[in-house]
Parts: sequence; structure tokens; C-alpha cells
Amino acid sequence: MALINSETKDKELDSKPNREASRTTIARSFAVPVKKRRKRSRRHLVYVLTVIAPTLAVGAYYAFVAAPIYVSEASFVVRMAAPPSSNVFGSLLQNSGITRSQDDTFSVQEYIRSRQALKELQGQLPVRAIFGSPQADWLTRFPRLWESNSEEELYKYYSDRVSVIHNDTTGITVLRTTAFHAKDAADMNATLLTLSGNLLDRLNDRARNDAVRFADNEVQQAQQRVIDAQKSITNFRNKELMIDPNASSMSMVELITNLSAELATTRARLAETRKTAPDSSSIPFLTSQIAALEQQIESERGKMVGSDNSVAPRIADYESLVLMREFSNKALVSALDALEAARADARRQQLYLEVLVPPPLPDEAEMPYASKNILIVFLSLSLAYLLGWLMITAIRDHES
Repeated sequence: MALINSETKDKELDSKPNREASRTTIARSFAVPVKKRRKRSRRHLVYVLTVIAPTLAVGAYYAFVAAPIYVSEASFVVRMAAPPSSNVFGSLLQNSGITRSQDDTFSVQEYIRSRQALKELQGQLPVRAIFGSPQADWLTRFPRLWESNSEEELYKYYSDRVSVIHNDTTGITVLRTTAFHAKDAADMNATLLTLSGNLLDRLNDRARNDAVRFADNEVQQAQQRVIDAQKSITNFRNKELMIDPNASSMSMVELITNLSAELATTRARLAETRKTAPDSSSIPFLTSQIAALEQQIESERGKMVGSDNSVAPRIADYESLVLMREFSNKALVSALDALEAARADARRQQLYLEVLVPPPLPDEAEMPYASKNILIVFLSLSLAYLLGWLMITAIRDHES
């Protein structure tokens, strides 16, 4: 019996470590799933807090808080009257008589986006009341929580509500305005189109006035040159006591011609008298007459040429003055023609805004894009959560 008891005690002592090891193994086998479940539940909680909850909050905002936003779109082009072509091929190409003005289209776009457009728009519409409509929600109504009620903040808000999109291929520009009322969106769009047309009218007036003013200045200068030329001729006549040196020279030439003819006749008579009656008493008379005629001719020739007091230099001066007057008259005629052309061009509108699609009155709110925005928020937060989880997992693996 003693041997049996001792063997039994030895078996019991050997079985205790085995039981303790099995208990430890069982406890460990149950502890591992518990830790995994805790980690998984923590991960789910983080996912819910960082992805699901914000997405639900955004969905609730669009479902119960966000105000409807109406969109009004209009399209227009800026055209320029084409000048008449000087050749047949140009006339064939310019059948419509108008061309697109790319630079002025950009000018209109910049004007619509400018503070000046907002200022002029405020003069015709209650812009602050439109953007601060009571029907708008607190996140989209002007001024928002993080904004002041200043002109600068109003301009930033206006820039978000008005957009201009230009198509370089077609040359068509789309003006898009948004507001919390359909009528406000359409009124803003129509008013901005009217203000843009007024801008082009001002550009036209400036170009017309500049062109006519320049041509008118040229006419005035040409007229003054004509007056100065005529004054120079008048001063010359008063100084020289001669209306027309050319006419005076012609009379002098005629006088010399007559004297030369009379001299020739007298010489012929003298020669004939000497032959027929050498002792005639008329010979001395004829001789003295010939001498007087020769002296007269030389004197008249001296008046025409040969000295500073002769008619020839005066003729040169007078012809120079007359030539200057003719040039001034021709310049005046050209300036008058240019002035008439400038006035005719001024009577034609150079630039104008042509509305292709007038701004409609929307009957349904187009914004906000609730489904699209909710999906974007969900995907963005999910991606951020995934990247964060991958980074944390990589750090833990590196530390272990």
C-alpha cells in the first residue's frame, strides 16, 4: 500500500505541471482573439469618427441646411465692324462686314471680373441684399462667419458668384452668375451684359473722339499755313509795290519788244535815207532817235535782270511764295478729306457686344451639388484614413 500511495503521489506531482501548461495555452488561445477584437473595434471607431461621422454631417448639411442656388448663363461675342476692303478678294472674304475682336473680348472679361464692374453693378442692383438673402444658409450667406462686411470681402464673394469662360476656338464667351433667387441671378447677368456694352460704347466714343480730334487739328494747322502763306504774299506786294511780278515782267518784255521793233524800223529808215539823200537834214534826227531807243531798251533790260533791284529776283521770291500757298492749299484739301473720312467713320459703331444666348430665368436650382460633394468628402476622408493606417502600421512593424 505504501508503494501504491507513493506512486500515486508521484503521478499527481507529474500531472500538475501538465495541467498548468495546458491552462496557460488555453488562456493564451483565448487572449489573442480578444486583443484582435479590441484592435478591430478601435480601428472601426476611428473610421467612424474620421470618415463616417463627417460624411454624415456633410450629408445632413446638404439635406437640411444648404440653401438652393440658382444659376443663369448667357453667351456673347464682341464684334468689330470690318473696314471696307480695297480689293476684290478682300470683299469676297468680308461678306458679313464684321469680324471678331479678340483683344476687346479679353477687355470685357477683365472688366466683368473687376471691382469697377462690381461698383457699377451696385449702382443698379442691391448686390449686398442679393448676396445676403435671408433664404441663404449661414455658410453661404454674405458675410460669412469668417468674413467682414467690407468692400474687399464683398469683391471676393462677388468673384466666387460670377464667372467668365472664354472659348478661344469659337470666340464665344459664357457669363455665369449665381444667386439664391432665380430672378436675382438673371438680373445680375443681364445687368453685367448691359454694363459690358456700355464699356464698349465708351471705347468707341474714345476712339471716335481721338480720330476726329486729330483730323480737326490737322485741318486747323493746314488752314493756318494757308493764312500764313497768303500773308507772306500780301507783305511782299506791299513791300515791293507790285501786285504780280510775273505780270510786270510780261509788260516789260512787251515794252522791250516794241522798242526793239521801233529801233529796227528807225535803223532801216536811217540806212535808206543815207543811200537816197546823204545830205538830208533828217539823218541827225534819226541817229539821235536810234540812240534814244537803244538807251531805253538797255534801261528796260536792266530793270528786268542784272541787279538786285531788277524784277528777276522778285519773280523768284514771288514764285516761291505762290508755290508755298499752293502746297498749303493742297494740304488743306487733304486735311479736309481726312476730317470727312474720320467723321464718316465716327458715325459707324466700331465695337459692339452681340448677345447670342440671353440670360434665362432658371426655374430650378442647379447648386449645390449635394451628391457630388458628399461623395468627394467620403472618398477624400477614406483615402486619408487609409494612408494614416498604412503609416501607423509601417511604424509599428519597424519598431517591432
